[in-house]
Amino acid sequence: MHNYSPHLLSTYTKSKILIISLIAFFLSSPAIAGWEVQWIDTFDGDSVDWDNWTAQTAANYNNEVQCYTDDDSSDEKNYDVSDGTLKIIARKQEDTYTCEGLNDSTSKTWTSGRLNSKDKAEFLYGRVESRIRFSPDDDLLGGTWPAFWMLENRINEQPVAGDDDDVDWPSAGAGEIDVWEWFSNSPDSYITNFFNDESCGGQVNYTYPNGSVDVQDWHKYAMEWAEDEISFYIDDTLVATQDVTDCAQYEESMFVLLNVAMGGNLGGTIDSDLETATMEIDYVAHCYTSDDSDAEYCNEDAPINESQSIDITMSQDDSGIVTLTALVSNVDDDYTLSWDIDDLPDVSYGTNTISFDSTSMDSGSYTVSVELTSDSDSTLSLTDDYTFTVSTEGGSASGGSLNYLFLTFIAFIYLIRRKKSY
Repeated sequence: MHNYSPHLLSTYTKSKILIISLIAFFLSSPAIAGWEVQWIDTFDGDSVDWDNWTAQTAANYNNEVQCYTDDDSSDEKNYDVSDGTLKIIARKQEDTYTCEGLNDSTSKTWTSGRLNSKDKAEFLYGRVESRIRFSPDDDLLGGTWPAFWMLENRINEQPVAGDDDDVDWPSAGAGEIDVWEWFSNSPDSYITNFFNDESCGGQVNYTYPNGSVDVQDWHKYAMEWAEDEISFYIDDTLVATQDVTDCAQYEESMFVLLNVAMGGNLGGTIDSDLETATMEIDYVAHCYTSDDSDAEYCNEDAPINESQSIDITMSQDDSGIVTLTALVSNVDDDYTLSWDIDDLPDVSYGTNTISFDSTSMDSGSYTVSVELTSDSDSTLSLTDDYTFTVSTEGGSASGGSLNYLFLTFIAFIYLIRRKKSY
């Protein structure tokens, strides 16, 4: 709920969340050293950690033939967490299977798994990495389509929390980046790719040195994401670097997806002998660089950042709508965010965001503050301040002025931010 005062102090209470991004500025280079883990799931338990993941059972795309389920416990489960890895298992059904996640209105011939970390683990910049192999004990028969990929967090896809997540793919706020997509009907290579409204980036194929058998071996697939470029790696090999300098998308938080799709427009014809297909994941992690680390990869061997913090980040679309996001790190309990937003016009609120129209603002300097207080630990309080300028750039047809935020001012603001913890 929101509580308002004459000073436009708003309060939004949010349940447990694992959004753990910090602002970092770095240049991508192959096998860069100094990674520090901000978030990681190593799948060390005996079931999916649903604090980290949502089973996206309402997904139904590309005429694929699978029902996605949330089954991690039955004899026909589609998620198996054991021996330190997650197995997403696609299973052929003897009879057509009714998709509960599609309101029992659709039946398919396969079941499978699709996990996403939306609203639970979302990231802005840094390195996102996963160690994956596919169907190591099975023949690589046609029709499978496993993937490790990312979506911007305002997409209108499950889970929908009503926090401005009403954007249709692939518009700004709902763009896609594919870190690793492999098609068993084109087995000798995998794809990195972008989907967005602005023609940013494009598809690059990586050919496995030993052909299709390489997909059955463990590999570290990673994306290194900075403001102006995004690079993709397999182990120590740089696959591609894409220039996103002029791309307004990919400047806000994204979440991870892991899934095995079957058949359809892209998966293609399924071999009649195929009964199961398994995508095995050792870990998924997000890192930033740190002067205190010499870790080459973003995995369980890298040091873990355990400091509690809150940071405000800013993005702006072409119409002048500005979104400020409070990124919370290592605060596991329920908490309350209080925004001090004097002089901002017509503010709207999301789960951990505020948005407003900068075109109606006068030129000048503005400061926004946010305070986090823990609902269960009275000693925990974190604050962050964010100062920005609005400048008139020209007149509008209505006679008013068009005012836009100088986003380049972020780098200077970063140096003067204040945080405190009690």
